[in-house]
Formats: sequence, C-alpha cells, structure tokens
Amino acid sequence: MRSQPVNLLGKAAPFQPLTSVKEDGRSAKEPATAERSPASAEPAVPAEQEMSGELGELRRIQSKVALWDAEERRADGRQLRLADGPPVRRSDQIHVMGLNLAGRYIAHTLAGCQTIPPVRYILHSRSLYGRWRDANKQLTLIRGNDIIVRRRVVGEYISEELEGTPGEAVIENLIVTVPAGQVLQALQTIRNRLDHRSTICLINDCLGVAEALIEAYFPDESRRPTFLLGHFTTALGHTDDLFSVSEVRPGRLYLSLFSPQGQQADGRFRIKRHPPLERTERATSFLRLLTAMPGLKATGHPMADFLRLKLPTVAFRTVVDPLAALFDCRYDHLLQNTYARQLMDRLVGEVSRVVSLLPECRDSPKFRQLAIASSLRDEVRRKLMLQRTADSRMRAQIGHGWDTDIDFLSGYFVRRGRELRAGVTALDSIMWAVKAKGVIRKARLEQLKAQSQAKASSSSAGGGNGQDQAQRQ
Repeated sequence: MRSQPVNLLGKAAPFQPLTSVKEDGRSAKEPATAERSPASAEPAVPAEQEMSGELGELRRIQSKVALWDAEERRADGRQLRLADGPPVRRSDQIHVMGLNLAGRYIAHTLAGCQTIPPVRYILHSRSLYGRWRDANKQLTLIRGNDIIVRRRVVGEYISEELEGTPGEAVIENLIVTVPAGQVLQALQTIRNRLDHRSTICLINDCLGVAEALIEAYFPDESRRPTFLLGHFTTALGHTDDLFSVSEVRPGRLYLSLFSPQGQQADGRFRIKRHPPLERTERATSFLRLLTAMPGLKATGHPMADFLRLKLPTVAFRTVVDPLAALFDCRYDHLLQNTYARQLMDRLVGEVSRVVSLLPECRDSPKFRQLAIASSLRDEVRRKLMLQRTADSRMRAQIGHGWDTDIDFLSGYFVRRGRELRAGVTALDSIMWAVKAKGVIRKARLEQLKAQSQAKASSSSAGGGNGQDQAQRQ
C-alpha cells in the first residue's frame, strides 16, 4: 500500500507598486511581476545606521545565548564539555525541509549569510525539482517595495527509491518546517542520514513532534539525534511563485533544547538529561549558528520560557481549529455562536489544567500565571478575534483529504493529561471526532475520484461505439 504524498507546501498599508529588486544586498531597478500580500512599507535606513543596528542586535543575541548556556550548565551542575576523545568537528552546513511559507522564508534568510555554506533545500519529488530548475534555482522575498533574490541555495532531490541508500552523508544541521502531521512521513526518506551527530530543529505550531520521532525512528538513545524546538512568529503571505514569499509583519524565531520527560516508579516525573553532554555542545553550536544571523532574529530560551511564548498559539490551534473543522465554518462564525463559545471554554479549562501540571514548567512563575484558565481563555479569544473571517488550516486539511495536526494539538494534551492524571474528556472526544471526519472525507474523495474515472472511461467507450455505428451506416 503506497504511502500518502507528503504535502510540504502548508493592519497593513495600501498596496504600492514594487520599484526595486535586490540580489544578496545589491539593488537594481526592475519592474515587479509577481503579486504579493500587502505589507507595511518601512522608511529607508542609512547603511551606517543599519549596520550599527545589526551589530547591536548581534551583541544582544550573543548575550542572551550566553545566559541560556549558563542556565543549561547550572541545571546539570558541571561544565558542558566533551568526553575523552577527539574534538568534535562542527559543521555549518544547514539543510531545510519544508516548502511552506516558513520554510521558504528561513531558507531565504540563511542563503543571505556569506559565512556559511549555501543552504541545502530538500525537495521530495522529481517534478518539484524540475520546477526548482525552471525557477532559476533561486528564492525570492518580497518585503515592502523590495524584492530580494537569493541564489546561494542548493536544491537537493530526495527520492523514495533512494531511501536507505548506504554511503550518503550524515545531515548534521536540519531545520524542518513541514506541518506537524506530516513530519514522520517526510523524514522517513532521510532517516538513514540522521543519527547522534545530527541536530534537528522542529519549527511548527504544535507540541509532541520530537517525542513521536523518537518513538518511531530513534528509540536507541545512543544513536538518537538532538532536537531543538522552534516557534516562528513572522507573519508571511503567499505570492504567485512557489519559491517566493512575502513578509507581512516581522517577528522572531524562539528556540529551546528539547529534553524528554520520564515517569518514575512512584508516578513522579523527572526531566532526563538528553542529549548527553558530549552532544549538547553540538546542539548549542547549531543554536549559536542560528542566533548569529540578524535576519532570522532567533533567540535561545530555557524550556519554561519557550513554552510560555509558544503556548498561546498552540492553545488557540488546539481549542479553535478542531471546532472550525468539525462545524465546517470560518473563525468568525465560532465567535458568534454561543454554544461553540461554551465548548471552547471547556476545552480551554482542560488545556489549562494539563499545562499547570507540566513538570518542565512548574518552577516558572510567569508560566504559572499564563496557565490560569482565565488568562489562557483571554489569549485564545484575543487570537480568535484577530483572525476575523479567516479560514482554519485544519478545515482546509480535511477538505483536501490530507492528514491533520490533531495528534500534536489535542492529542498532545490528551497524552500529557493522562500521564499527569488530569481530566481531558472533552479534548479526547474532539480529537476522535476530527479523526473520524477526516476518514469520512478521504473515503468520499476516493469515491468521487473513482466515479470520475468511470465516467471518463464510459464516455470514451461510448464515443467509440458511436463511430463504429456511423461507419457501418
């Protein structure tokens, strides 16, 4: 049975015509041809002032990373150093997997850094690689009135037929922006190139993806990659080109080192020290590499701070997206429906209860404040109002017959809630309802496809019979 194709794709100023084109920092006058989402134009900044601002930003980032490293060392009680053996050779080569907006934006930003090798962009099909060649092997960012073209990108075609081919180089630094529900399938073709020397940065709006990868592909801790978790807040817009993206509103990339939680015999949880010390330095090197790029605006954080920054988005998608998918409606219709709001409040209460019990965050006062049901409810309502008449991503996924992210939204809180003995009845019911609707929709699409093929075949056969009759007459 063949696996389902991986879907790697997933108050502004008035529109003004594009006037300038930049390639790796060099500008030239050229008319714009691609449509873009409206974006706020920013006043021009002198080169000296811009350089000074970038240096200040870099110093601030380096200071933040130093503090983050210090907290990691204190957590373990000793310096992060390598075990006896040859020194680790750190690679600056970065691979990016994900043709969604975030993947394009991050690959474009990395391609603008002259101090690292050209970023390698993983493409999962031969036809997609052909489109990459037709697009002149370049990524384009539309920011305000500027079009910034980057060509320091190497497209790397990964074929399912080559899965498990021996002798391929290990991928040391991998950024994955694929939708959470498709990460397992997407990494299947390159898992033979990932081991204890690899660091995988997972950037999505969900939780629990690293745990799923460990269970599916890396149960052996001695051969397991290190994981970084990412939360990306830059608002992006679509264009007419598959390999371009528009920046609607600048944001940041928040990063944290992932440490699994283990349940002890007495039912209490402890945070395992994974990766081992000899691998933490490699992961921290990748984190430093990302935070040293001002265009990416990346910062490293302890897990409690990271979850505090990411939780509002995850809670919104956990509470609101499944309801929009089940009721087949836009976001604003949920806000206007009294019964839908009551159901959202119940889901928020269960999410809040689970979050308040998370062992990795119980020592953070700021996180505990956010975990209060009323605070979380206000955050979810605020985000819902900002969406206005937008459509739910999960509703679109079900409509196309694709896998949803439900296992890493409601599913994450259901799993953690059961581990922590918190009630998650409503979350559990909503999760299974979404899965059931997805199965029904896939079956319906397959039925429509079969009917269409049968109709086409019948029309072809009927046309031939008519011609035969005409010839006999």
